[in-house]
Amino acid sequence: MVGVEVAIILVLLGINAVLAASEIAIVSARKTRLRALADDGNEAAAQVLALNENPSAFLATIQVGITLAGFFSSAVGAVSLVEVLGAWLADSGVPFIQSNAEGLALVVVTGAISFVSIIFGELVPKTLAVRRADTLALIVVRPVQWLATVMRPFVVLLTATTNLILRLFRVESRASLPGLTADELLAMLETAEDEGLVEAEEADLIEEAFQFGRTTARSVMVPRVDVVALEASTTLGEAVDRFFTTGFSRIPVYQESLDAIVGILYVKDVFRILWSDPDAAARPCGEVVRPAYFVPDAKPIDELLRELRARRTHMAICVDEFGGTAGLVTLEDLIEELVGEITDEFDPGYEPFREVSPGVLEVDGRASVGDLLDRLELEPEVIGPVEAESVGGLITDRLGRIPVQGDSVVTGPLRLTVLTMTGHRPGRVRVAFQAEPEGDGR
Repeated sequence: MVGVEVAIILVLLGINAVLAASEIAIVSARKTRLRALADDGNEAAAQVLALNENPSAFLATIQVGITLAGFFSSAVGAVSLVEVLGAWLADSGVPFIQSNAEGLALVVVTGAISFVSIIFGELVPKTLAVRRADTLALIVVRPVQWLATVMRPFVVLLTATTNLILRLFRVESRASLPGLTADELLAMLETAEDEGLVEAEEADLIEEAFQFGRTTARSVMVPRVDVVALEASTTLGEAVDRFFTTGFSRIPVYQESLDAIVGILYVKDVFRILWSDPDAAARPCGEVVRPAYFVPDAKPIDELLRELRARRTHMAICVDEFGGTAGLVTLEDLIEELVGEITDEFDPGYEPFREVSPGVLEVDGRASVGDLLDRLELEPEVIGPVEAESVGGLITDRLGRIPVQGDSVVTGPLRLTVLTMTGHRPGRVRVAFQAEPEGDGR
């Protein structure tokens, strides 16, 4: 009869293992893949998603099954195996063991069953389930739902009791399982890149997509001092020359001051007018502008991108908190935040970063500090607190005054030297990486 009891315990242990693995598989299965399968008509994937939407009933079903399996395996062991082992210990010939045979047998049987249950009923199946969560979840979901139907009376009682207790602690009882945060997803992305599952270029693109919504127009706009604009009284003939010299297809037009932008002049509008009436070259460009779209410079660029697409326009004028013109941003600027610099055969060969020797770059003063750190594969913390957006602004911030040609500052492991000045800002900057960081200096 001992063989029968052992067989029953092994069956119950197997049930425990299947339930434990099912719980982990359904919870750990990738929701994105399940949704894709469900959209393709996979009923099992849809059922797994449904279980995750209402985890209380699902988890209660699993817990009832595991608890009952553990209880009955312990009961069978206590009734049968303890009696057999106790009789054997009573004949051991050792006085202490003989006098405590029944108690020792209970301890040994309970400990052995618990050990085997933990290893083969919990740890091993859960570990395997984590590694094959997607596949296993699709296999076990139907048996789990059948079990939920059988155990519904117990589950209803347990779920009601659980929800009552949760309400006492003011916890939402119907909440679905928590999703991953952006930081957790980025950490997973970094791990996938390290393991070679994702190419570096793909990882960079995904990371830029996460950062996209956290970036404001101020960070990507062309600053006011670099805005190419036309006075409203400028003639269309003069505007054509400006279009040719700059290579731009749209130029803001202002009245007296850049803070009073009256519209945007499109090169195609100018050419269409001049084609139909060559004498129109003397007309002021302020008469043929299109309305400008104004946005606060603190607007997140993901929102701005949606608005530009909805308005079917390619340019927005950024306004600061005082209502003045802070700069402008184009659709191309926003897309470049995702995919990197976009150039074509008509671009004048602009290079924000040029490597002149190992560890030394020549950088445009307007280049973003973040882009510089990305290029050098450095974390922002290594250069300390930075309020400036551009490399030139970083130098000005560290100096505490307007730089002059030849000025040099050290911030973290970087030495920045002003090579040229454009007006009151650094034009080109030499950035040298130093193995031994110095304190900030000049």
